[in-house]
Amino acid sequence: MKQKTKGEWGYIDYQRKRVMLITLVLYVCAIGMYLLGYFTLHTNKSIWSILAILAVLPASKSMVSLIMFLRFRSLDEKTYNEYGKAAHDAPVLYEAPFTTYEKTFFVDAVMCRNNIVTVCYLKQPSGRNSHVQDLKKLNDHLVNVLANDGFKDCTVKIFDSKKEFCDRLKKISEDMAVKDNGRDVAILDSLRTVIL
Repeated sequence: MKQKTKGEWGYIDYQRKRVMLITLVLYVCAIGMYLLGYFTLHTNKSIWSILAILAVLPASKSMVSLIMFLRFRSLDEKTYNEYGKAAHDAPVLYEAPFTTYEKTFFVDAVMCRNNIVTVCYLKQPSGRNSHVQDLKKLNDHLVNVLANDGFKDCTVKIFDSKKEFCDRLKKISEDMAVKDNGRDVAILDSLRTVIL
């Protein structure tokens, strides 16, 4: 299993497998401690039972992370290649679950060029009004994250169509000369810190 970092293609699948393995090991350790105490001392009332109960806490925390990662899927290779081709040489984050107090937004891709952050958010709930509200909440969240990190002059554009997003990436890549690629990377690094 090759390690993937936040924002890389395949990050979600990698994290799902990693957290699943960690959760399994933690639960096996907790059960093993209990069984060790029970079969060696022939009682539930031992230090091993207490240790087993305490070992369930990190295992349960890991289970919560696993449940969060099971909700999402990595991008398929075709979509990843489409985004990469459209973005050309601009820095891009892929598979970015952004969490707020109210909701978790799974963003397919985020590209930055000259302080313009372009986002592809395809997940649409059943109602159109709630989707529009989700787009507004996601936009506000990303603007706040960037402003808190000192990038107040950034513009965030969110697209809910893969075709419109790819067209926008192509247009930006072809028409805009790079002013400061280091700043674009720093903006995406700022967003990477709040990815799940």
